[in-house]
Amino acid sequence: MFRRYTRGSVTIFMALSFTMIAALLLTIVESCRTAGERYFWQAAADASMESLFSQYHRTLWENYRILGLQYRTDGDLIEEFYDFTEPYRTAHNLFPGNLKEENILLSEHLHITEDNCFEEEILEYMKYGLLDSLIHFAGSEHNESEVSGEMQSIFKRTGETKELRELQKKYSLDSNDLKMVETAIFNVDAAAKNAAACHHDCRSSLDSESPYSFYSQKDNFTDSLNSIDSAVQEFSSAADELAIKVQELRDDFELRKSSLSSEGIAAIEAEISEYENYVSGNGSVRAEIEAMPSQTVHLRNEADRVENDVIEFEEWLEEAMASCDDDDDDDSDYDFSYEITAFYNSAAWDWNSFPLISYHGNVSKINTTNKQILDQISGFMEGNLLSMVLPQNQSMPSKTKINVSNPHFMADSTANPVEIAILGEYALKYFNYYHQGVPSKDALPPSGNTGLEIEYLIGGEESDYENLSEFVTKLVTLREGLNLIYLYTDTAKRNEARAFVTSFLCVTANPALISVFTFFVLGIWAMAQSIKDVKTLLSNGKVPVFHDSESWSMDIGGLLDFGSSRSIEADSDCKRGLSYRDYLRTFLLGQGILDQSTINKRMLSRIEKNIQCIGKDPETSFSMDECLYALRIDIQADTKHVMYDNGFIPLVYGSAPEKKYSFNLSTYYKYKNDTH
Repeated sequence: MFRRYTRGSVTIFMALSFTMIAALLLTIVESCRTAGERYFWQAAADASMESLFSQYHRTLWENYRILGLQYRTDGDLIEEFYDFTEPYRTAHNLFPGNLKEENILLSEHLHITEDNCFEEEILEYMKYGLLDSLIHFAGSEHNESEVSGEMQSIFKRTGETKELRELQKKYSLDSNDLKMVETAIFNVDAAAKNAAACHHDCRSSLDSESPYSFYSQKDNFTDSLNSIDSAVQEFSSAADELAIKVQELRDDFELRKSSLSSEGIAAIEAEISEYENYVSGNGSVRAEIEAMPSQTVHLRNEADRVENDVIEFEEWLEEAMASCDDDDDDDSDYDFSYEITAFYNSAAWDWNSFPLISYHGNVSKINTTNKQILDQISGFMEGNLLSMVLPQNQSMPSKTKINVSNPHFMADSTANPVEIAILGEYALKYFNYYHQGVPSKDALPPSGNTGLEIEYLIGGEESDYENLSEFVTKLVTLREGLNLIYLYTDTAKRNEARAFVTSFLCVTANPALISVFTFFVLGIWAMAQSIKDVKTLLSNGKVPVFHDSESWSMDIGGLLDFGSSRSIEADSDCKRGLSYRDYLRTFLLGQGILDQSTINKRMLSRIEKNIQCIGKDPETSFSMDECLYALRIDIQADTKHVMYDNGFIPLVYGSAPEKKYSFNLSTYYKYKNDTH
């Protein structure tokens, strides 16, 4: 039988080739599967992170449009994240990796109260949630950049008006020192006139040949000369003090010029110039008055000389009359009437020849009562200003301490002026502020808070009363400076003030004094109008930045009544200008430019307090410090190659392979749209 023999090398070659090709394919498949598994677990981590952050605090979002993930401990976060990965851990697919809870690490977490997270989230929301329309400001609509520029220009006036008031207050630019000088001049003139009257009384005593009356009147005359010396000393002291203060005012004004506008510079320059003119104009007056002490010395010597002559004559007369009484040969008493008359006529003529002291300048008479009333208006800023400007029947804000003056949060700010304006709009939408009467539900923010929260953001005081009081004071100060600048530039108003001075305040022929008191009255007038302005704002009225002749509503004739009664009515006729809300918006911007981080901290404090205390179910344990804004989690997943060894067989039967290797992944999330 024939057997055919063949070669087996071809079969072996084909088997080896197939094996190598199969190994290559399996390697490629395993490589793709491994890369896919990494993407699978990355998607699992990202999805679990988004599921975790979807549990944001509902009240925080509904009332303030702030997303925050509230948690207690890091362990809670890890456990919740681990639970969200369960669908991926139990999936039956080609990705049999496993994740253990202990392999989850929180590498970075950022709270809403840290860094600029709070500010960033507000700005992110405001781009889409609010600023889809223009901002209504000062009766017209503007975009955020336009309104930011307008409010900045107004707020700059706040610093300027503060400087103006500081100049007036620091150096008593309210005529008090000038009044002391005028009072001293009046006292000098009165003392000189009193000396002349005493001199006349002495002459009358000499004419009546009454030595003892003369001695008494001569003492009165000497006392009147002493009064002149005292009055001159008082004048010199007052004049020196006024001159020093005016010079200090000039020097300080030069240093502060850079912070004032051209209008403010012109206003203060005009006022200081009037003081300087008054001081320089008193040069001749001072020379005349300060020459009086040397005249009083001469008069004292002359008065003493005449008194000694009278004393010597009386002693001679007494001796002569005694000698006549001792002369027994004389048949009759000698009559000394001729000698007496001759001496006293001579003494009277000598006394009358004294050059008496008199003041030849103008003597001004200041109505002290009216001056004090006007000074009271100036002092209203230091008194209970709030009670004066609140509308009638408006309840006084509570003095209960409900705010934190210095919140502990670590919030920061990197906002530019336009963004600060946007943050201000957010505050006005989600925080309450003063409303006249009882605000409607629509006027309240979503939280339903009825306190003065915006005023707290600006003032930072602990009670509503303190915050509104401080804001009212800031408003009055701002309005006072703006009104003062207007009055200084309005010729008609200055003429009204001059007429008021000559009619009700000062009787004088000194034009410089009238000018100085005119500027004093203009300051009081500006103050009174500013109080009226703020009362108008609190009564839902409007006040223009700069008044004109039509909008100015404070009659100068009512200043004395206002100073006495401390009562003033709001202007109900003005329908143009800024509202109370506009001024709040302006101060939020201004304070934000100075220190927006502090305002952010105060907003966080109010949010926390409101969630703790307001609503159907107040969360007394709520804390903003427990609210996450961003989180980074690192995970280590365990897995095994599927296409190698016998890994595919357990996978078919649904059991996870034992760990052969692990890989690390990281996932990051924060409440901002551009993170993914």
